[in-house]
Amino acid sequence: MDMNNRIKKLRTQSTQTRPALSAERARLITAFYKNTDTISMSIPIQRAKAFDHILRHKQICINEGEWIVGERGPGPQQCPTYPEICVHSLNDLNMLKNREKVPFYSDEETSEIYKNEIIPFWHGHSIRDKMFETLPKKWKDAYEAG
Repeated sequence: MDMNNRIKKLRTQSTQTRPALSAERARLITAFYKNTDTISMSIPIQRAKAFDHILRHKQICINEGEWIVGERGPGPQQCPTYPEICVHSLNDLNMLKNREKVPFYSDEETSEIYKNEIIPFWHGHSIRDKMFETLPKKWKDAYEAG
């Protein structure tokens, strides 16, 4: 079965676009939680309102020729991050960019956003950080050992 031109173009876009990290979601969630009004809300309400904030402010990607639309990030093959769960360090971004299998590119702008906005706000406050605070030393030692 031959592919028509529309499908060929979309397939090429999907397979030839370099996977990349997007700081868009991280910036939106950080902006939401920086707002001091959230402190008085219960955790479930905070999360619901954070989700609402993301949906109201995220870029919507609709590529030419698509009949089924939607991307995880603001463009094809752009992957959002979730700093409220686990904030990536600059070393993590570099490792993801340079790993052999399925690298996720991040540019200087993304690194700067992480360095100046995301990491300072979320360091010590992500779910992963809070979880690691409560785990016993024996578990942490095993984790560090790989």
